[in-house]
Amino acid sequence: MFLSAKTPLLAIDIGSHSIKVAQLDGDPGKFELKNFGLMPLEPESVTEGVVRDEEQVSDALTRLLAAEKINNRFAVVSVSGEAVMIKKIKVPVLPEEDLAEAIQEEAEQYIPFDIDDVRIDYQVLEPSVTFDEHEFEDEEEEKLDILLVAVQNEIIDSRLAVLAAAGLKPVIVDLDVFAIVNALGNSRNVKDMGSVALLDLGHTFTHLNILMDGVSTFTRDIPVGGGLCTKNLVSRFQLEPKDAEALKYGVLPEEVEKDDVINVILDSIDPIIEELHKAFEFFSSTSNSQVEKVFVMGGGALIPGVDGFIADRMAVPVELFDPFESIKIPSTFDKKALAHMAPMSAVAIGLASRRFDYLEQMESKKKEQKVK
Repeated sequence: MFLSAKTPLLAIDIGSHSIKVAQLDGDPGKFELKNFGLMPLEPESVTEGVVRDEEQVSDALTRLLAAEKINNRFAVVSVSGEAVMIKKIKVPVLPEEDLAEAIQEEAEQYIPFDIDDVRIDYQVLEPSVTFDEHEFEDEEEEKLDILLVAVQNEIIDSRLAVLAAAGLKPVIVDLDVFAIVNALGNSRNVKDMGSVALLDLGHTFTHLNILMDGVSTFTRDIPVGGGLCTKNLVSRFQLEPKDAEALKYGVLPEEVEKDDVINVILDSIDPIIEELHKAFEFFSSTSNSQVEKVFVMGGGALIPGVDGFIADRMAVPVELFDPFESIKIPSTFDKKALAHMAPMSAVAIGLASRRFDYLEQMESKKKEQKVK
C-alpha cells in the first residue's frame, strides 16, 4: 500500500504507566474518532522515556490492538524525556548545501550527549536580523532561526523495536511536545494565541512547552511528576502504591482527613511550581513577552483542583485541555469515559492528527543524513 497524505495513521503513545492508541478518520477540522484504547503497563517497564522491558510492552501493545480490533499497521509514535533536546539556534543564512554542515557544527555546542549517539533533525523557522553590539546598523548580519531536535538513539530504537514486535510499521517518529501542539491546533488557531504554555504533568516528568504565535520557543523537562505525589502519600499514610494513586485522584478512605491529603498533594506540586516560576521568568526576560495562559494535560491533570492551584500560584489563567473537544465522537464510544481520560490523551490525539507527507519525509531523511 502506498501511503498518501490522506492515509490515517495509528497513534501509539507509550507512557510510564500505560500505552494509548488512537486513530482519527477525516481531515483537520473534521476529524472523527475511529479507535481509542488504553492498556496499563507493569511498573518500571518504561522509565525516563526508555522502554526497559520490550517484551512486556510489546505484549501489552499486541493485546491492546487485538482488544480494539485495529487492523491499521502504519503507526506514528513519539518520544520525550531527558534523552530529548529541543533548542532554538541561529545560523548565518547559507546556501542549502552548506546549511546542514553549519547546523551540525552549531549543534555540537549544545547537545549534551555524544554526537554519535543521537539522531538530529531541524526545521528552518523565520530569518531574523541581529546586531552585534560593536557593529553599526549597516553591518547587520541576517540569521536563520533553526529549531534543532536531538534524540538519543536508545529512546527511539527501543520504541521502534516494540512496534515491530507488535507487527506495526512505524512511518513517523514525533515528539510528545509537538504532538500536544497538534492536538491543540485541532480546536484553536495556535498562531493567534500569543504566548501560551503547554504543561504535560506526567508520572516522572513534567514537560513544559511555551509557544509564541504557534511556534515552540521554550521547552523544559522538569524531573518531577505525579509520581512524587504518590510516593509522598504512600509515606504519609502508610499505603500501598495503588491505594495512594486512588487517593491522589480523590478516592478518600474514611480514616484519612481530606485536608491532610490536600496538604501532601500541594507540597508535592510545589517543586513543579518553583521550576515553572523560573522558566516563565527566563522566557519573559529573553522574549520580551509574558505567558498569557496555561493549558494543563497529562495524568497529573486528573488530580482534583490541580488547575486551580497552578492558576493561583502562577497568577495566570489555567485550562484543563480536552483534546476531544473538536472531534466527532461516534455513539459507539463511552463519552463519559473519554471525558475522564481526556487530559491524558493529548499526545495520542495529537499523533493521530498527523498524516504521512512523502515529500516531507524524504526531506527529513535528507537532512538527517547531511548532519550525520
